[in-house]
Amino acid sequence: MNLSNWMHPDREIWQAGLRTAAAGGLTLLVADFLALPQGYWAVISAVIIVQNRIGASLQAAASRVIGTLVGGLVGFAIAMVMPTTPIGAFLGLVLALGLLGMIAVRHVNLRVAPLTAAILLVSAPSHVAVTISATHRMIEILVGCAIGVLVSMTVAPGRSDSWMRTEAAEILSRLATLFGIDRSGTDEARDGRIGEADAAIDKAFRSFDTLTKEVAEERASHISRGVVDPERLRHGLRDLRTSSSFMFRMSRLPKPASVADALAGPLADVTAAVRTALTGLGQSLIARAAPSGMDALDQSFAAFQDAAQKLMGGDTAMDASAVAYLNNLSFALEQVRHSIANVAGCVSDMADASAGP
Repeated sequence: MNLSNWMHPDREIWQAGLRTAAAGGLTLLVADFLALPQGYWAVISAVIIVQNRIGASLQAAASRVIGTLVGGLVGFAIAMVMPTTPIGAFLGLVLALGLLGMIAVRHVNLRVAPLTAAILLVSAPSHVAVTISATHRMIEILVGCAIGVLVSMTVAPGRSDSWMRTEAAEILSRLATLFGIDRSGTDEARDGRIGEADAAIDKAFRSFDTLTKEVAEERASHISRGVVDPERLRHGLRDLRTSSSFMFRMSRLPKPASVADALAGPLADVTAAVRTALTGLGQSLIARAAPSGMDALDQSFAAFQDAAQKLMGGDTAMDASAVAYLNNLSFALEQVRHSIANVAGCVSDMADASAGP
């Protein structure tokens, strides 16, 4: 453990600590003011709700409230029909947890439902107490959720939009790295690096998918001022990865000698331009700026197409395999070009869609 990391935490760490402390402290004061019988449930809810990003806090609050409602209703219904005996309490608890446990497996936003039902059934010794206990638990949890969201929005608030842009830039950077790897021949070390890069991209996409949902949550709550649908960027990046994978598979195929010699230079220029374009798009996303420098990419693609057409119309006849390879390569490159253009359009539209710091 590095002591200096604890003595000098970075900005995100101390802001997270500040939000958590503020949520817990404020909730305790409110719980005492309202004379809630078990105010610690409000404090626990507030601490659970507070996240690094507003969108994540909204999602956590929604899941907490829905899970509490479902768990409370199921627990209340079972408690009202079961006899107030030790055996009745045992059977009611087992029935409620079994039913809600199965539901929570299919609906992750209801994971708190079994806990709510268990608390309700264990702490309420009679039918009358069940009604009172259920009411108190709902009030406590709703108070905690409300304060947790309020603190997330006011104390060093973090917008999911900024995190989403950073994750998208990471995906673009990883793809740019993959375009710089020569896939011809057999090389276990190289294949290992490609596998690691693909795994990193998969991880980045999982995080990115979560962030797009959080951004959508912020937009639905009118917290984010952005006007660009995050799903559009997500689909653009997915399409870019698909077209890139097609291009990578093409690069592994044996190249006909006539094609390899004539197009080595133009293809290398295209690859370099693609890497530069992808890196630049990521930087523009983070800077909230319109993409620039795309002309070099268009010029490299145009130069490749000119070279390919000259090769096809040359004096030397090409065999069928060479023609097929050249057509497939041209198609793969055109798909990559189209995908990059779509992502660039998203980045351009997002340049003025400020969603906060």
